[in-house]
Amino acid sequence: MKVVVLGAGALGSILAGHLARAGEEVALIARGDRANYLRQNGITITGVAEFNASCPITTDPKELSDADVLIVAVKTYDMDVAISSVAHVKFSSVISVQNGVKVNEQLAEVFGEANTVGSMAFFSGEMLPTGDVRFTVNAGFYIGELPEGLSERVQNLSTMLQNSGINAEAAANIRTLQWSKFVAWAGATVVAILTRQESHRFWSDPDSALICARVMREVAAVAARRRIPLENSGPFPVKAVVSGSEEEAVSALKELGAIFEANSPDHRMSALQDLTHGRRLEIDETLGYAVAEARQLGIPAPTLETCYSLLSGINRYL
Repeated sequence: MKVVVLGAGALGSILAGHLARAGEEVALIARGDRANYLRQNGITITGVAEFNASCPITTDPKELSDADVLIVAVKTYDMDVAISSVAHVKFSSVISVQNGVKVNEQLAEVFGEANTVGSMAFFSGEMLPTGDVRFTVNAGFYIGELPEGLSERVQNLSTMLQNSGINAEAAANIRTLQWSKFVAWAGATVVAILTRQESHRFWSDPDSALICARVMREVAAVAARRRIPLENSGPFPVKAVVSGSEEEAVSALKELGAIFEANSPDHRMSALQDLTHGRRLEIDETLGYAVAEARQLGIPAPTLETCYSLLSGINRYL
Protein backbone atom coordinates (compact mmCIF):
# COMPACT_ATOMS: atom_id res chain seq x y z
CA MET A 1 0.00 0.00 0.00
CA LYS A 2 1.09 3.56 -0.70
CA VAL A 3 0.73 5.57 2.50
CA VAL A 4 0.66 9.31 3.13
CA VAL A 5 1.20 10.56 6.68
CA LEU A 6 -0.20 14.06 7.17
CA GLY A 7 1.67 15.82 9.96
CA ALA A 8 5.29 15.43 11.11
CA GLY A 9 4.91 15.90 14.84
CA ALA A 10 5.71 13.16 17.32
CA LEU A 11 3.09 10.61 16.26
CA GLY A 12 3.32 11.33 12.54
CA SER A 13 7.10 10.94 12.68
CA ILE A 14 6.82 7.70 14.66
CA LEU A 15 4.41 6.22 12.11
CA ALA A 16 6.27 7.40 9.01
CA GLY A 17 9.60 6.30 10.46
CA HIS A 18 8.39 2.81 11.30
CA LEU A 19 6.68 2.32 7.94
CA ALA A 20 9.74 3.57 6.05
CA ARG A 21 12.05 1.31 8.04
CA ALA A 22 9.79 -1.64 7.21
CA GLY A 23 10.08 -0.89 3.47
CA GLU A 24 6.58 0.47 2.95
CA GLU A 25 6.01 3.18 0.33
CA VAL A 26 5.33 6.18 2.55
CA ALA A 27 5.41 9.95 2.11
CA LEU A 28 5.38 12.41 5.01
CA ILE A 29 3.77 15.85 4.71
CA ALA A 30 5.69 18.35 6.83
CA ARG A 31 6.06 22.11 7.09
CA GLY A 32 8.77 24.74 7.39
CA ASP A 33 11.80 24.04 9.54
CA ARG A 34 10.54 20.57 10.42
CA ALA A 35 10.46 19.59 6.75
CA ASN A 36 13.98 20.93 6.19
CA TYR A 37 15.28 19.09 9.24
CA LEU A 38 13.75 15.78 8.15
CA ARG A 39 15.14 16.09 4.63
CA GLN A 40 18.61 16.66 5.99
CA ASN A 41 18.62 14.23 8.92
CA GLY A 42 15.86 11.69 8.37
CA ILE A 43 13.48 10.56 11.13
CA THR A 44 15.24 9.65 14.35
CA ILE A 45 13.27 7.66 16.92
CA THR A 46 14.44 6.95 20.46
CA GLY A 47 12.88 5.31 23.49
CA VAL A 48 10.70 2.27 22.82
CA ALA A 49 12.53 1.89 19.48
CA GLU A 50 15.94 3.26 18.44
CA PHE A 51 16.55 3.93 14.74
CA ASN A 52 16.87 6.45 11.95
CA ALA A 53 14.89 6.16 8.70
CA SER A 54 14.23 8.33 5.67
CA CYS A 55 11.21 8.76 3.44
CA PRO A 56 10.06 11.35 0.89
CA ILE A 57 9.14 14.66 2.57
CA THR A 58 6.67 16.97 0.87
CA THR A 59 5.63 20.48 1.85
CA ASP A 60 3.09 20.89 -0.94
CA PRO A 61 0.20 18.40 -0.74
CA LYS A 62 -0.79 19.37 -4.29
CA GLU A 63 2.19 17.35 -5.48
CA LEU A 64 0.45 14.16 -4.36
CA SER A 65 -1.62 12.49 -7.03
CA ASP A 66 -2.40 9.00 -5.85
CA ALA A 67 -2.14 6.92 -2.69
CA ASP A 68 -4.04 4.16 -0.92
CA VAL A 69 -3.97 5.23 2.70
CA LEU A 70 -4.00 8.58 4.50
CA ILE A 71 -2.99 8.71 8.17
CA VAL A 72 -3.88 12.06 9.72
CA ALA A 73 -1.53 13.13 12.51
CA VAL A 74 -2.05 16.89 12.76
CA LYS A 75 -3.37 18.75 15.78
CA THR A 76 -7.17 18.85 16.01
CA TYR A 77 -7.29 22.62 15.50
CA ASP A 78 -5.46 22.21 12.17
CA MET A 79 -7.74 19.41 11.02
CA ASP A 80 -10.09 21.12 8.57
CA VAL A 81 -7.38 23.03 6.72
CA ALA A 82 -5.03 20.04 6.67
CA ILE A 83 -7.43 17.49 5.24
CA SER A 84 -8.79 19.94 2.68
CA SER A 85 -5.23 20.19 1.32
CA VAL A 86 -5.30 16.50 0.32
CA ALA A 87 -8.99 16.27 -0.63
CA HIS A 88 -7.97 15.87 -4.29
CA VAL A 89 -6.28 12.51 -3.62
CA LYS A 90 -8.51 9.45 -3.98
CA PHE A 91 -7.61 7.54 -0.83
CA SER A 92 -9.40 4.24 -0.29
CA SER A 93 -8.76 4.33 3.47
CA VAL A 94 -8.40 7.35 5.74
CA ILE A 95 -7.57 7.00 9.44
CA SER A 96 -6.46 9.33 12.22
CA VAL A 97 -4.32 9.23 15.35
CA GLN A 98 -6.01 12.28 16.84
CA ASN A 99 -7.61 12.61 20.23
CA GLY A 100 -11.37 12.91 20.49
CA VAL A 101 -14.28 11.50 18.49
CA LYS A 102 -15.25 14.40 16.25
CA VAL A 103 -12.65 13.22 13.74
CA ASN A 104 -14.99 10.58 12.30
CA GLU A 105 -17.41 13.27 11.15
CA GLN A 106 -14.66 15.51 9.77
CA LEU A 107 -13.02 12.76 7.71
CA ALA A 108 -16.33 11.45 6.36
CA GLU A 109 -17.35 14.93 5.23
CA VAL A 110 -14.22 15.32 3.08
CA PHE A 111 -13.40 11.76 1.98
CA GLY A 112 -16.79 10.03 2.27
CA GLU A 113 -18.11 7.60 4.85
CA ALA A 114 -17.08 4.59 2.79
CA ASN A 115 -13.43 5.62 2.85
CA THR A 116 -13.34 6.66 6.51
CA VAL A 117 -11.96 4.02 8.85
CA GLY A 118 -12.33 4.22 12.61
CA SER A 119 -9.18 4.17 14.70
CA MET A 120 -7.96 4.61 18.25
CA ALA A 121 -4.31 5.33 18.90
CA PHE A 122 -2.99 4.28 22.27
CA PHE A 123 0.64 5.11 21.67
CA SER A 124 2.52 8.29 22.41
CA GLY A 125 5.73 10.19 21.88
CA GLU A 126 7.37 13.51 22.51
CA MET A 127 9.24 15.82 20.17
CA LEU A 128 12.67 16.61 21.58
CA PRO A 129 14.50 19.94 21.16
CA THR A 130 17.05 18.15 18.99
CA GLY A 131 14.41 17.21 16.41
CA ASP A 132 14.42 13.56 17.43
CA VAL A 133 11.24 11.92 18.72
CA ARG A 134 11.07 9.96 21.94
CA PHE A 135 8.68 7.02 21.50
CA THR A 136 7.24 6.54 25.00
CA VAL A 137 4.24 4.19 24.77
CA ASN A 138 3.46 1.50 22.19
CA ALA A 139 0.31 0.03 23.69
CA GLY A 140 -1.84 -0.28 20.58
CA PHE A 141 -3.30 1.19 17.40
CA TYR A 142 -6.82 -0.16 16.91
CA ILE A 143 -8.56 0.00 13.53
CA GLY A 144 -12.11 -0.96 12.61
CA GLU A 145 -15.02 -0.22 10.31
CA LEU A 146 -17.54 2.42 11.37
CA PRO A 147 -19.84 2.20 13.17
CA GLU A 148 -18.62 -1.33 13.87
CA GLY A 149 -17.30 -4.47 12.21
CA LEU A 150 -14.23 -5.95 10.59
CA SER A 151 -13.19 -6.14 6.95
CA GLU A 152 -10.27 -7.19 4.82
CA ARG A 153 -9.00 -3.63 4.60
CA VAL A 154 -8.82 -3.10 8.37
CA GLN A 155 -7.06 -6.43 8.71
CA ASN A 156 -4.56 -5.36 6.05
CA LEU A 157 -4.01 -1.96 7.68
CA SER A 158 -3.43 -3.44 11.12
CA THR A 159 -1.09 -6.08 9.69
CA MET A 160 0.96 -3.44 7.87
CA LEU A 161 1.36 -1.40 11.04
CA GLN A 162 2.07 -4.45 13.19
CA ASN A 163 4.78 -5.60 10.80
CA SER A 164 6.38 -2.16 10.97
CA GLY A 165 6.74 -2.30 14.76
CA ILE A 166 3.61 -0.39 15.80
CA ASN A 167 1.46 -2.62 17.98
CA ALA A 168 -1.78 -2.71 15.99
CA GLU A 169 -4.99 -4.69 16.01
CA ALA A 170 -8.22 -4.87 14.01
CA ALA A 171 -11.21 -4.15 16.24
CA ALA A 172 -14.88 -4.85 15.60
CA ASN A 173 -16.06 -2.39 18.29
CA ILE A 174 -14.09 0.68 17.27
CA ARG A 175 -16.65 3.25 18.48
CA THR A 176 -16.53 1.75 21.96
CA LEU A 177 -12.74 1.96 21.90
CA GLN A 178 -12.76 5.54 20.64
CA TRP A 179 -15.22 6.77 23.25
CA SER A 180 -13.59 4.79 26.06
CA LYS A 181 -10.25 6.42 25.30
CA PHE A 182 -11.91 9.82 24.93
CA VAL A 183 -13.51 9.52 28.36
CA ALA A 184 -10.13 8.72 29.93
CA TRP A 185 -8.29 11.32 27.85
CA ALA A 186 -10.73 14.11 28.73
CA GLY A 187 -10.35 13.66 32.47
CA ALA A 188 -6.58 13.24 32.34
CA THR A 189 -6.01 16.17 29.98
CA VAL A 190 -8.00 18.61 32.08
CA VAL A 191 -6.14 17.77 35.27
CA ALA A 192 -2.73 17.53 33.59
CA ILE A 193 -3.02 21.08 32.27
CA LEU A 194 -4.43 22.56 35.47
CA THR A 195 -1.90 20.87 37.78
CA ARG A 196 1.05 20.76 35.33
CA GLN A 197 2.13 17.50 36.93
CA GLU A 198 3.37 14.18 35.56
CA SER A 199 0.51 11.76 35.05
CA HIS A 200 1.23 9.54 38.04
CA ARG A 201 1.18 12.54 40.39
CA PHE A 202 -2.28 13.87 39.57
CA TRP A 203 -3.84 10.40 39.54
CA SER A 204 -2.27 9.61 42.91
CA ASP A 205 -3.58 12.79 44.55
CA PRO A 206 -7.15 12.38 45.89
CA ASP A 207 -8.23 15.93 45.05
CA SER A 208 -7.04 16.02 41.45
CA ALA A 209 -8.16 12.41 40.96
CA LEU A 210 -11.67 13.46 42.00
CA ILE A 211 -11.80 16.20 39.35
CA CYS A 212 -10.49 13.72 36.77
CA ALA A 213 -13.20 11.24 37.76
CA ARG A 214 -15.98 13.80 37.56
CA VAL A 215 -14.98 14.92 34.08
CA MET A 216 -14.77 11.30 32.96
CA ARG A 217 -18.22 10.53 34.34
CA GLU A 218 -19.79 13.53 32.61
CA VAL A 219 -18.30 12.62 29.22
CA ALA A 220 -19.35 9.01 29.79
CA ALA A 221 -22.93 10.20 30.24
CA VAL A 222 -22.84 11.54 26.66
CA ALA A 223 -21.67 8.14 25.40
CA ALA A 224 -24.40 6.42 27.40
CA ARG A 225 -27.09 8.65 25.91
CA ARG A 226 -25.74 7.70 22.47
CA ARG A 227 -25.92 4.03 23.47
CA ILE A 228 -22.21 3.52 23.06
CA PRO A 229 -20.92 1.01 25.63
CA LEU A 230 -17.63 1.76 27.33
CA GLU A 231 -14.83 -0.50 28.45
CA ASN A 232 -11.45 -0.15 30.08
CA SER A 233 -8.95 1.54 27.77
CA GLY A 234 -5.46 0.10 28.11
CA PRO A 235 -4.47 0.58 31.76
CA PHE A 236 -7.23 3.15 32.30
CA PRO A 237 -9.99 1.80 34.60
CA VAL A 238 -12.79 3.51 32.70
CA LYS A 239 -15.59 1.19 33.84
CA ALA A 240 -14.63 1.43 37.51
CA VAL A 241 -14.44 5.24 37.32
CA VAL A 242 -17.76 5.82 35.55
CA SER A 243 -19.85 3.03 37.09
CA GLY A 244 -19.19 3.08 40.83
CA SER A 245 -19.25 5.73 43.53
CA GLU A 246 -16.93 8.73 43.50
CA GLU A 247 -14.90 7.11 46.27
CA GLU A 248 -14.47 3.98 44.17
CA ALA A 249 -13.54 6.12 41.16
CA VAL A 250 -10.82 7.97 43.08
CA SER A 251 -9.48 4.68 44.43
CA ALA A 252 -9.25 3.25 40.92
CA LEU A 253 -7.40 6.33 39.66
CA LYS A 254 -4.98 6.23 42.59
CA GLU A 255 -4.18 2.63 41.65
CA LEU A 256 -3.57 3.83 38.09
CA GLY A 257 -1.21 6.46 39.46
CA ALA A 258 0.78 3.78 41.25
CA ILE A 259 1.07 1.78 38.01
CA PHE A 260 2.36 4.80 36.10
CA GLU A 261 4.77 5.75 38.89
CA ALA A 262 6.28 2.27 38.72
CA ASN A 263 6.38 1.92 34.93
CA SER A 264 6.21 5.40 33.34
CA PRO A 265 7.14 7.98 36.00
CA ASP A 266 8.03 10.62 33.40
CA HIS A 267 4.84 10.25 31.38
CA ARG A 268 3.13 13.56 30.64
CA MET A 269 -0.08 14.07 28.71
CA SER A 270 0.51 15.47 25.22
CA ALA A 271 -1.52 18.55 26.13
CA LEU A 272 0.85 19.26 29.01
CA GLN A 273 3.77 18.93 26.62
CA ASP A 274 2.10 21.49 24.35
CA LEU A 275 1.50 23.86 27.26
CA THR A 276 5.11 23.58 28.39
CA HIS A 277 6.31 24.56 24.92
CA GLY A 278 3.81 27.39 24.56
CA ARG A 279 1.80 25.62 21.88
CA ARG A 280 -1.94 25.94 21.38
CA LEU A 281 -4.03 23.36 23.24
CA GLU A 282 -6.27 20.78 21.54
CA ILE A 283 -9.40 21.54 23.52
CA ASP A 284 -12.05 23.07 21.27
CA GLU A 285 -12.57 20.06 18.97
CA THR A 286 -12.32 17.66 21.91
CA LEU A 287 -13.50 19.03 25.25
CA GLY A 288 -15.53 21.73 23.51
CA TYR A 289 -17.19 19.07 21.40
CA ALA A 290 -18.14 17.12 24.54
CA VAL A 291 -19.54 20.27 26.16
CA ALA A 292 -21.65 20.99 23.08
CA GLU A 293 -22.92 17.41 22.91
CA ALA A 294 -23.85 17.44 26.60
CA ARG A 295 -25.78 20.69 26.20
CA GLN A 296 -27.60 19.43 23.13
CA LEU A 297 -28.59 16.23 24.94
CA GLY A 298 -29.57 18.06 28.12
CA ILE A 299 -26.91 16.30 30.21
CA PRO A 300 -25.52 18.24 33.20
CA ALA A 301 -21.74 18.58 32.91
CA PRO A 302 -20.72 21.26 35.44
CA THR A 303 -17.16 20.05 36.06
CA LEU A 304 -16.45 19.60 32.37
CA GLU A 305 -17.86 23.02 31.51
CA THR A 306 -15.90 24.76 34.28
CA CYS A 307 -12.63 23.07 33.32
CA TYR A 308 -13.17 23.78 29.63
CA SER A 309 -13.72 27.47 30.42
CA LEU A 310 -10.51 27.57 32.47
CA LEU A 311 -8.52 25.86 29.70
CA SER A 312 -10.02 28.19 27.11
CA GLY A 313 -8.70 31.11 29.13
CA ILE A 314 -5.24 29.55 29.20
CA ASN A 315 -5.41 28.84 25.48
CA ARG A 316 -6.06 32.47 24.55
CA TYR A 317 -2.62 33.47 25.76
CA LEU A 318 -0.61 30.70 24.07
